Amino acid sequence: MRIRLSALAAASVLSAGLAACAGHQTTPPLASVAEPDGQIFAALDIGFRAEAASDGAALRAAASLLDSSGAVPAEGEPDLMERWRDMAAGLGEELPPVRGRIAGPAYRNGIVGAGAAAVLRDSFHSGRAARVSLQARGAGTLRLSIRRNDGEAVCEALASTVPVSCQWVPVWSEPFTIEITNLTGGQIAYYLITN
Repeated sequence: MRIRLSALAAASVLSAGLAACAGHQTTPPLASVAEPDGQIFAALDIGFRAEAASDGAALRAAASLLDSSGAVPAEGEPDLMERWRDMAAGLGEELPPVRGRIAGPAYRNGIVGAGAAAVLRDSFHSGRAARVSLQARGAGTLRLSIRRNDGEAVCEALASTVPVSCQWVPVWSEPFTIEITNLTGGQIAYYLITN
């Protein structure tokens, strides 16, 4: 049985992670944990900041938050929860045992160059709500575009430091094209979450 963090518990973990990483200010502020994918965005932000600062307590908090979200790495992406747990243990942190994971949202961590686009394909089931969320991890603007297999536009949104989501209910189970275009003059790192 999966136990989700309550909003209060998630906010506590988020606050602990932020306090631990307060000295590192080069990334934008965290997303609201109340957003549909906010807990995952928060875990990713806390984890990468903690990784850069070699902060074991914040790494442990990020791994726990990511685990409780049910998110798994997208195909070909590293398992950040395991990496951060290992790093935290290497820094002397005691870690609770890992629960078994079930299928849940998938996350990607990527970089797109100035004026370039990253193009991905992902399948979504008919009749079920589909959601793709994007957050830029630096200054600049990214365009998120979702297209059906036949090229028909489903959604387009602009992301900066505030995450954006595209949500729809596919009529058919089919692959969709997800395009992340950098609209600025420098490369931008991003988080992408698909359900």
